Amino acid sequence: MVVLVVILFVAIAVTVTWIQGMRRYRAISHSPIVKNPAYQFKMENLAIPAGIYFSPTHSWAHLQTNGMAKIGVDAFIQGLTGVLSDVKVPEPGTDVKQGDPLFSIMHKEKQLVIYAPVSGKIKGINSEALQNMRMLHRDPYSYGWLVELEPCNWETETQRLYLGQRTSAWLKTEVSRIRDFFAHSFAPSDAENGLVLLQDGGDIAECALAFAGKGLWGSFQKLILNQANAELTPNS
Repeated sequence: MVVLVVILFVAIAVTVTWIQGMRRYRAISHSPIVKNPAYQFKMENLAIPAGIYFSPTHSWAHLQTNGMAKIGVDAFIQGLTGVLSDVKVPEPGTDVKQGDPLFSIMHKEKQLVIYAPVSGKIKGINSEALQNMRMLHRDPYSYGWLVELEPCNWETETQRLYLGQRTSAWLKTEVSRIRDFFAHSFAPSDAENGLVLLQDGGDIAECALAFAGKGLWGSFQKLILNQANAELTPNS
């Protein structure tokens, strides 16, 4: 009888361990922190076009020869969200200041607010890109610009932005900052798996935020984007 109890106890323990192992495997496979190099977010794949100014809030600005600036959302943030489902932009004629909310980018029912890299008046929008999210994702710095803006304080405000080698240095720091964010954050319960985000010592995964819930998107907005915007415009 005692032997049977021991065997039953061992069987239950093995089963529980196996179930926990499977749940852990499934969690890691869905987690923004992964070990598999094939799914890791690679900085070397991020293009940094010449002449483009990058905001720490992940918008960018490029001054055209006609004095207008094209503004968009950088490839880094789109690498985290994956292909967006929708983007909301202000109407032409809208005045914006550096650090004002400019874009709402959405992945299904989740969204992030991206702030204006510079001040000015919106003169036009890129309807083609807004109707083709894959084009926006694939080519954010050329055909994927979102609004055209007439800047009013370009020289002063771009001194707070990143250009060229400064962009590369900032992105390395940003990767570390976001890796730490994911490592210390817990995602909401997954409706299918009932799992939470786990740290397993890896790097950020491609499309990490696409796998995360609304709660994590809210934390990302507050701790990553809003904090960067407060540092960009401390006196606003």
